[in-house]
Amino acid sequence: MRGPAKTAHKASGWKPIPDPEGRYSTGIIDFDRLLGGGLARGSLALFAMDETVGLEDLDLLLFPTFLNFLYQSRGMMAVLPSRDSPHGFRGRITRFVTRRRFDSRVRVIDYIGEDEGPPYVVNLNSHRGLPDRHATTPTERKVAVAKMEEAERVVQGGRKKTFLEVTAFEVFETLLGVDKALQMFFYGAKRTRAIGNLGIGLLGPGLGCAAGVRRLADAEFALHRDDVGLIVRGVRPSFSSYVVTEAPNAGPPHVAFVPRPS
Repeated sequence: MRGPAKTAHKASGWKPIPDPEGRYSTGIIDFDRLLGGGLARGSLALFAMDETVGLEDLDLLLFPTFLNFLYQSRGMMAVLPSRDSPHGFRGRITRFVTRRRFDSRVRVIDYIGEDEGPPYVVNLNSHRGLPDRHATTPTERKVAVAKMEEAERVVQGGRKKTFLEVTAFEVFETLLGVDKALQMFFYGAKRTRAIGNLGIGLLGPGLGCAAGVRRLADAEFALHRDDVGLIVRGVRPSFSSYVVTEAPNAGPPHVAFVPRPS
């Protein structure tokens, strides 16, 4: 009995930050301030990271944005980093949002059949219609398209709201190669802008698609970890380095930015 009660208590503790006109709040007041109110609607924000950045760092920085969308009845579609899994991601974020809200608003795209069965997982592995070179028949491609269209209907909801799109580029590049990864992102970027969604791209080290992805992004932030913690620096728009930390008076998942000591 203690587990569910604790989860419900934590989930009810998040109060979404209202979205300013023409923007989406990041869920982090300090981050919004640096961005002039938040990230522009219909834009693509790129988080470029080195090998020091782990999943716990991404959770710390991005969970407030995810929660801000979910708590305003908006949805989310995600291609997770290769180190993550749909089941693991759900387990971590449902400390702060109910499982019911997650299952009804989030769809995780799974290209390798890692977590088959749950409703929040959209399986597009090689046996069920992975696009392009992995989907070798028209039937496989048709199945893949139908699954993606259904996932989009779910995250939009009955009112066809805009939603959050998260893409880990290492997955596309590993499975499809540099050229196809960029082609997929190009079409995805055009759709994101047309619909007015918010796109978040995760760019790991050493990817061949990096230059092309940067050309398509509207905002870029550099992430690394050092002896004081996770560091974020603005590239576009430019701002100096900040330490990303749990908000001292609120606790997780609330986050504060503290200027990095010189």
